[in-house]
Amino acid sequence: MANELREGDNLAPVNYDSLLEQILNKLPEQNLFKISSDSRRLLINIDEIAASIATTNIQNPLSTTKGVRVATVNFVNREKFLTQIQEIKDYLITNLESTEGIGDIDGFVDSLIVNLTDFQGRANKLGLAYPFDEQYTELQKQELILDSQLPGSNSLLKFHKLTITVGNIGEFQSQLKAGIKRNIQNNFDSDDPEDIEDVYNLLEKKVEDKNSDFHQLQRLVDEETLGKLKKEAKIIYLEHLLANIETNDKLGVIYLTDLIRRLKLIEQYINDESKADGDYDVSYGGEKFNYRDIFARAEVFDALPIIPIIDGNLGETTNRETGETQFVLGLKMKLDGKVQARGGKEVFDYNLEIITQNNQEENEELKANPDKKKTWARKILTRAFLYYFVFSCPNPKAKNYHSDDELTYKPISKFDEQVLPKLKGDNDAEKDSIFRRLVIGFEKYGVKEKINRLRGLLRNFLDRGKKLPNCIEHRQICINKRILKTDTESLFQGSFFHNDLKENYKKCLRYIFLVEEGTNNRSVCQLPASIKIEDVRYFEGSDRQNFQWEYDVKGIKALPVMWIPDTDTCRRIYHESFVQKGYKFILFSYNNQRLNSGENQLNTTQAFVYRFTWILLSYLCLHILLEQYSGTEKELFIPMVRLHEGTHENPFPAEKFLANLAKTLSFIFNKKYRCNSQGFRVNKPPTSFNIRNGLNSLYSVLPKKFSFNDNSDSTLLDKLAIIIVSSKLSDSRTGSQNRNDRIANLFGEVISIQRLENGSVKIQPLTTFFDNYQLRNMYQEPPILMDRVIDLYSEGYRHFLYVAQAPYTSKLHITQQEEERLYFMSPTIIKTMKQNRDDVKIYPVLFDKYYVHKFKLKKQQVKSLYIQDTRQLMNIAEDSSQKSVVFFNLFNGISVGGRNTDNERFYNGVISYSTLLGKYYSGVMDDEDIRQGLVYDSSLKNDILQYLTFFHFSRYEKQEKNSSNLTLKLDPYQNIIGDEALGSLAIFRQMTESIEFNALAFLTEVHDAVDGVDF
Repeated sequence: MANELREGDNLAPVNYDSLLEQILNKLPEQNLFKISSDSRRLLINIDEIAASIATTNIQNPLSTTKGVRVATVNFVNREKFLTQIQEIKDYLITNLESTEGIGDIDGFVDSLIVNLTDFQGRANKLGLAYPFDEQYTELQKQELILDSQLPGSNSLLKFHKLTITVGNIGEFQSQLKAGIKRNIQNNFDSDDPEDIEDVYNLLEKKVEDKNSDFHQLQRLVDEETLGKLKKEAKIIYLEHLLANIETNDKLGVIYLTDLIRRLKLIEQYINDESKADGDYDVSYGGEKFNYRDIFARAEVFDALPIIPIIDGNLGETTNRETGETQFVLGLKMKLDGKVQARGGKEVFDYNLEIITQNNQEENEELKANPDKKKTWARKILTRAFLYYFVFSCPNPKAKNYHSDDELTYKPISKFDEQVLPKLKGDNDAEKDSIFRRLVIGFEKYGVKEKINRLRGLLRNFLDRGKKLPNCIEHRQICINKRILKTDTESLFQGSFFHNDLKENYKKCLRYIFLVEEGTNNRSVCQLPASIKIEDVRYFEGSDRQNFQWEYDVKGIKALPVMWIPDTDTCRRIYHESFVQKGYKFILFSYNNQRLNSGENQLNTTQAFVYRFTWILLSYLCLHILLEQYSGTEKELFIPMVRLHEGTHENPFPAEKFLANLAKTLSFIFNKKYRCNSQGFRVNKPPTSFNIRNGLNSLYSVLPKKFSFNDNSDSTLLDKLAIIIVSSKLSDSRTGSQNRNDRIANLFGEVISIQRLENGSVKIQPLTTFFDNYQLRNMYQEPPILMDRVIDLYSEGYRHFLYVAQAPYTSKLHITQQEEERLYFMSPTIIKTMKQNRDDVKIYPVLFDKYYVHKFKLKKQQVKSLYIQDTRQLMNIAEDSSQKSVVFFNLFNGISVGGRNTDNERFYNGVISYSTLLGKYYSGVMDDEDIRQGLVYDSSLKNDILQYLTFFHFSRYEKQEKNSSNLTLKLDPYQNIIGDEALGSLAIFRQMTESIEFNALAFLTEVHDAVDGVDF
């Protein structure tokens, strides 16, 4: 590879010798390649050899697994690895050349390639036919405005915005030090003044030592406090809704009031100073936990069926002058929707199944991954506690029952008397009995009906146009004195803190608590915080644009690749929909039961070998074939089509693995060619609607041309490149002191936007890029980014939208060092990309999604909406320090949160764009460039945002059912950036279940080995 890795002292070395030698030994036993009788298909049988190698005796690539989080490319001997890869490639070429009927490889490959327009046709049946000549007309985008003076009843959208501000961050260290000194003064028992002076000196050394437990506590407060404030904000939000509800639904109001009361009871119970930490110890399945630790975490309420969810990070700013850090976030309500990934059950029912272990998917997952036993036990105990505290209730059928009794029911005493003693014991059968009785009680006492009533109350209220007044609450963040030792001997030795701070500092979350305003005598030190909730409304603006787009596929060739489970159903559909239609393609078939759990199945070690063999050989086989293509590389499109028998809720593990592998390969081959991967579920016949949307997705990467209906809307900017970048760790240890030794795969994509002579605008993906770096180099001067800009510059590009993961840390930025870490937005990287060229304009772009509630739109109203007035967007997020600014919001009108009913589809996504101003890049580039391109109302900004909107439309994959209206894709970056992006899809389990293997990082090394990269 071009980037040189040096061996990190803290990384586990990997040695694939045994695995690669076994692959070389097994390859002669069978020919992977076979040509169909009509010479229209090349069959590649990797599955059999992968399964065969999996059952042989293979040495673990890791000599040690202790503390290893992910291990992939920190080679023991990189040169030997590269040599072995080349040997395997050479053997595969020999194997292919000896295949009956192949002739010369390049001639055979060319014989499989057809014109993409040969697939022209209707997209209503499974296959490759698609209407490439169709024009998408009557596309529109509508301006939105933000105006706090207009009545809420006229608004189209509502957004509940959460702003959390923490003050005095610059004084925290001195306050903590002063608090410890007070503790020494109050508890150190000595008559010798020199003794106490010695203890003070020991404290000073702790303050100066960046690795001390003093700094561990500072780190804990820095990293975890926002979570505590978010948890508090959820309760405040519910109280704010309750205070403003105008309804005759008295019963619904009682249930909402009681939910708030119960959540506060949990906080009261967990933070009860009269109880020792050990009073909260519980166990299940041989695993031990502490409820005080579990319920100190921020996300613990999220398992409830109805609870506010904080989703969307719209800004994070630190102002050293005022000593404040501010977080701007989005709020939405979770309303007992369906858990789509788990069979589509409603949240309440799904979690009851977890408590009683009746959830088949969870149980199967546990059997397949016994290492997850602790996580499984924690989920059960957490939900049992949470659901008991929130939903245990009086019998509504009792003779003297009144609905107001809900508000006086006391779950704490009953929990302490009847439940906690059993959970502290060792008898799991008794615990299971309690869990079953708990669920039976919920059914008997009609808890689900109460949840439905509460859901209806909240939905009806949130659906009203009247604006909520602003709400602001103040809190004090406190560090509990219990974290400090008080005995003289410990203090004399300089041991000031609870031992947990060194051994497992996150256990010390229990020592951070919130109180309302005022000094608290239980705290060592305090920080002030405020929680503000605002009701932001969006109204219809006056500007509306009409445009159209069409595919531009002239001259593009196609070489399809199929991934087919070897089952009766899939073979039948494969023959009917692909073979009988005369398509030419490369075929990978496989046994989709290979990775199922159970007896006589592959164990964890064997499953890794199976996956590893598939990853390596599938890439090498396709690489060998594609390098024989005689035409222009970017004129070749490789559509990868997959059939799946598993359902969305219950996929076969082998199908899921190969789907993720196909997506990874697609990304890699996009560097030279055009490639995309799409699956079709065939457990039941796919509808024409699903087929069309699947093909939309498959062909979404092809070039498109946009044109305006009104020439006055035409743009002037000739070329714009969008560079999208992300990364994923490939080699790391937990708790490593030198975190910069870690290795990550840097990867990304380049999009070209070009104005044509006739005024239309062409959008197409240009290339992908990927390389492995140690972190110390990745955020400084990664050559791969510089090379991409040099290439684009030579092709006439001068304007670059540079899109990366927002450098938001959710930290208070108590220390200056943490604040200045901008990751991919660092001034050093921007400087590397500019290469001192004044005519290169780089626009740093951050984005995130938040959620709004859409009021019923009239049918004729446009669903693709936007705001680009920077002054108005300050209502969304305003940085008082003027370091960043929101410059663009896009809304696509497609509901999120469910697939079936309006009950589930209550919110809509909005993508919010912001940029970092030149204050971050002093001496690197002119602040004025960013302002002219993204902030000020200028023709350049209009052109850039017009192209950005077209880019969203170009990634269009699907439309709403029973609608002909095409809308923009809300997140066109999801393949590169996000929780379900390529970086996550390329992660597989190593031989040791708890250790990850990064297939993209691995294939980056393989790619360099076979693609002529200089080392």
